[in-house]
Amino acid sequence: MATPFDNMNRRRVTVAFQVESELQRTGEHSENGDGYYWEYDLGRNALALSHQARLFFDCASTRLAGLDKTVPIRASVNVSNGSEEDDPALREANLAIAHSAALAMVKELGCKDNGGLPDKLVVKEKAARTK
Repeated sequence: MATPFDNMNRRRVTVAFQVESELQRTGEHSENGDGYYWEYDLGRNALALSHQARLFFDCASTRLAGLDKTVPIRASVNVSNGSEEDDPALREANLAIAHSAALAMVKELGCKDNGGLPDKLVVKEKAARTK
C-alpha cells in the first residue's frame, strides 16, 4: 500500500448509521443541538458543525419493524482533522453527505415516504449555534 506524500493535508470522512432507542432519541445526548450545533430543518432534525453532521429520520419498512412502526435512525458524518472553525460551506457539505447517504439508505430499506427526507437537499437553518 502506498502512502501519499501529502498525507498530512488529507481528511478522512466516515459515514455511519445507528438505529436509535427511544432513550437515545430523547436523552441528554439526543438530537437536540443544545446550542453546540447548528440545527437544520431536515428529516426529523439535523445538526452540523464544520467537521461533523448528524441527520435524524424515521423509517417504517417491512425490512425493519414493519410499515406500521417507525424506527428512529441517525446518519452521522465525521471528518478527521476537520476544521474546528465555523464555516457554513463545510457545515452544508457535511449535511449534503449525510443526506445523500441517508437517502440511499431509505431507498434501499424501502422506508415509507423516504423516511421524511426530500429527494433533493434543501438546506434550511433552524437554529444557530450559541456556545
